[in-house]
Amino acid sequence: MLTMNVNMDKKANDISPLLYGVFLEDINYGVDGGLYAELIPNRAFEYYDRNGVIDKHKMCWEEIIGTSFEIKTDRPLNDVNVHYASVSGKAGCGIRNTGYCRGGFMSQKGKVFRFSCYARSEEPTRVNISIADIDGKVFASEDFVVTSSEWKKYTFELTTDMECMESFLTLTLADGGSADFDFISLFPKDTFKGRENGMRADIAQIIADLHPSFMRFPGGCIVEGRSFDNMYNWKDTIGPIEKRRTNFNRWQMDEYQREGRKSDDYFQSYGAGFYEYFQFCEDIGAKPVPVVNCGMTCQWHEGLLVDIDKLNPFIQDVLDLIEFANGGEETEWGKKRAEMGHKEPFNLEYIGIGNEQWGNEYFERYEEFEKVLSKEHPEIKLITSAGWDSTGHEFDLAYDWMYDNKKKAYAVDEHFYKEPIWFILRSKRYDNYDRSMPKVFIGEYAAHTAKDVKDRRNNWKAALAEAGFLVNVERNADHVVMTSYAPLLAKEFHQQWQPNLIWFDNKSVYGTPSYYVQQMFNQHLAEYNVEYSFDENPDDLSINAAVGIKGNKLIVKIVNLSNEKKDLKIETGESFSRIVYSDLVVDLKDENSMKEPYRVSINIHGADKPEFRIRPHSATVIEMERK
Repeated sequence: MLTMNVNMDKKANDISPLLYGVFLEDINYGVDGGLYAELIPNRAFEYYDRNGVIDKHKMCWEEIIGTSFEIKTDRPLNDVNVHYASVSGKAGCGIRNTGYCRGGFMSQKGKVFRFSCYARSEEPTRVNISIADIDGKVFASEDFVVTSSEWKKYTFELTTDMECMESFLTLTLADGGSADFDFISLFPKDTFKGRENGMRADIAQIIADLHPSFMRFPGGCIVEGRSFDNMYNWKDTIGPIEKRRTNFNRWQMDEYQREGRKSDDYFQSYGAGFYEYFQFCEDIGAKPVPVVNCGMTCQWHEGLLVDIDKLNPFIQDVLDLIEFANGGEETEWGKKRAEMGHKEPFNLEYIGIGNEQWGNEYFERYEEFEKVLSKEHPEIKLITSAGWDSTGHEFDLAYDWMYDNKKKAYAVDEHFYKEPIWFILRSKRYDNYDRSMPKVFIGEYAAHTAKDVKDRRNNWKAALAEAGFLVNVERNADHVVMTSYAPLLAKEFHQQWQPNLIWFDNKSVYGTPSYYVQQMFNQHLAEYNVEYSFDENPDDLSINAAVGIKGNKLIVKIVNLSNEKKDLKIETGESFSRIVYSDLVVDLKDENSMKEPYRVSINIHGADKPEFRIRPHSATVIEMERK
């Protein structure tokens, strides 16, 4: 039996309370079509076919036979979203929305939906709104009369009377005639925390169940974009939702059409914008960590650069963002936040300048931001980038630059997507990092079981390797202060990237083995590490010991990477009133799925003495409370 000697009173180093967070990017239909509860894609008729193959702005809409369906721009609803639908014909003419990924949405018996739209007509016109299956069987229906020749908003509730995985919204002119429509919206009433423009409840809840300490958003490569026009600007995402700009999603691009899966309808409605992201952070108890564009598009593609002498608008946007998040109601942008419904500040503390950028082009742009922000808002902690990989020329260049500019960043964002063995062999990666340098934020990581995206699996082999790595991150959690797996979300059969932490479809959502590693480790996060030793070499075990709850709880995390069981005894010289341990242990190839969402999940056990059998290929957390 292996004996571990722990001195609970011999503190080693602190553990960051922010260690486990989440990174939210709108990839894999993760936000529009996923977390954001809106069920109608192209609700404002601003989607467009970038290849010019189909009628522009009709994407995700189809006309009923005998209908004249045109997209017009004269006398628009507003000057941001100028396109709208003009529908005319005989009784029963109309249009149907195909739903995200052309797959409709989920209806259930007794489920309540909130419908709204803007409409106008020269003559009073009766409109029927229905929810039906692909064959036209109706689950819910409601009529309203368009009474004005000027734009007017119509809102009511629909309750469906049966379950259907693929339901569709149809809008018809019951008696014929003509009418114009814009911003056609359908939300489930039971959004997360009941937010009117809120999040899908089950997806939001599974994120909340991680109890993330922070949320990094909105990307990722989305922040950079593929063109100057495609760059993410937070100001486009606030204010009345019908006045928010529609932007194409950079993950819509042809090179991301995996296995013939189309994503030409993948746009950013900005319905879930910075206000909603800040609010969601507040709802799940996570600190907001927004990432802003630094005047660069994606360096993997076009690599466009805003001239240094033209960066002022980008820098001003960040100053305004801080005011929007933290300013009082008397300030310009604090007032806008208050008008949206949140009088109190969001207490923003961290900002990432650029995403996964590298090289001198990035450093000189970062310095322009830092120069202004450190003067105007020294309380804000800035996060810089170490580039796209964990080693190599760009990575070394970043650390060389930081060595000469240590005070210009609170933390550096490291990204690595590697095979499982990489994580296993990097158990001492951060042991000798220079503590005088900026802290480390592992903003994106995942173990990839294959080189080809479509062959990568969310299995226990990947999660186990990540767990072993994270144990050693915790040992250095005075310097590695934040971590977040990436990507967070993916819609089944419509993903541009895998593996992912959480998967969903129209009906359900489940966490992967990597999800449960995150959850188990975060649920048992201590306050500081303590010293420990072994009577013999703990081969194939990643182990760390730490203490929490004002020194009264010992937390030992153990990852057994071998295929052999290990018997462990923990010696402390203390008496304990309670001993429990949680573990994850399955076959290396095991995965969760819609059919078996909990095949890999946390097991909880009790023990009457500090002796444990650590099973092969397992991750275990032991908690022992002092008497």
